[in-house]
Amino acid sequence: MNALKTVALAGLFGLPGGLAWADMDILPVTFTCQNGIELQVAYFNASDGSGAAAMMVDNQLVALQQVPSGSGIRYESEGETGSYILRSKGWDATVSFLAASGATSEQVVLENCSSR
Repeated sequence: MNALKTVALAGLFGLPGGLAWADMDILPVTFTCQNGIELQVAYFNASDGSGAAAMMVDNQLVALQQVPSGSGIRYESEGETGSYILRSKGWDATVSFLAASGATSEQVVLENCSSR
C-alpha cells in the first residue's frame, strides 16, 4: 500500500480524544494467503491503546475498528450488507464476512494468510 493511500486511509478513522498524528503508529503489512493471494493491511495504533485497520478485500477498501479479542487481535468493519472480520495472531491472519441478513455463521474470505 503506497504511503499516500495509507495516509488517506487514516483519514477514515477519527483520532480519539485529541490524539495527533505524532501519537499514531502506522504499520503496513502484506500477508500472503492461500493460493498466493496478497492481503494488504494498514494498522493504525494510537498511543492510548486504541486501534484501527484498513485492508483491500473483495476489490474494496474496508475500514475496521479494533474490538476485544480472547486471543490475538480482532478488527471489525460496519456495513449495511454485513461486517468483515480480520483476525490475526503472531504472523498469521484470517478474513471472514458476516452477512447482515441474519446469518448465523461467518463466511471465510481469506485464510492461511502469513506475513513471514
